[in-house]
Amino acid sequence: MRLIVTFLYFVGAMLYSYPVRLIHHLKYKDKKTEHDANFYSLKKIARKMLKLLGVKMDIQGCTIYDEPVVYIGNHRSNFDSLIMIAIMEKPLIFIGKSEIKKFPFIGKWFRDIGCLFLERDDIKKSIEVINQGIQRIENGYSVVIFPEGRRTNEDGVKEFKPGSFKLAFKANARIVPVSFYNSEECYERFHSFRPANVRIHIGEIVNPKALELNTTVQMAKYVHTVISQIYEEQRIHYSMH
Repeated sequence: MRLIVTFLYFVGAMLYSYPVRLIHHLKYKDKKTEHDANFYSLKKIARKMLKLLGVKMDIQGCTIYDEPVVYIGNHRSNFDSLIMIAIMEKPLIFIGKSEIKKFPFIGKWFRDIGCLFLERDDIKKSIEVINQGIQRIENGYSVVIFPEGRRTNEDGVKEFKPGSFKLAFKANARIVPVSFYNSEECYERFHSFRPANVRIHIGEIVNPKALELNTTVQMAKYVHTVISQIYEEQRIHYSMH
């Protein structure tokens, strides 16, 4: 019954959202204002869907920043993006793989909040996306990146790809580390939708310049260490309860 109710809500929300986004497109001349309005609409849908699915979120850390930042997170589930949209107070966008554009409904939604998509096998297009990302940050967007490259169900945090830090490096942006724990319980662990208790820890903001992280390799190693430590603390805490 839970899945049926969630599915019906999802379909209804998607049908309702199209005219809403059209109104935003006609109403706002500034693209960021349009993207932000679409984000807040999606945020309401995301919160409701997670509640209907029985996903309970234990959130630690700051969920609002007055400056554009780059959120760097480990990646355990397709729900990670939905959770980020649901919990963060201000609009954000994602830089993700191009395959997301093909997902029914989701691909269109992500484009409508301003997300960018990487063509992994096309270096020229990847550079263009990085440059667009820099412009987004300069225009006040916060960006989310999952530098493991793909989801993992294994315990721990996989190695971060230094290339994922090019955007933060070139934009001279500060980084906010985010650790997800148990989000794979929502679907990936059993390949079925299930209620889950998910812990999200938003770490202290990282200033690469102040820490003299002068290359993307240094940035990747440092942030990976931070998130790995947070994840291990989450794992220990979860195992004790």
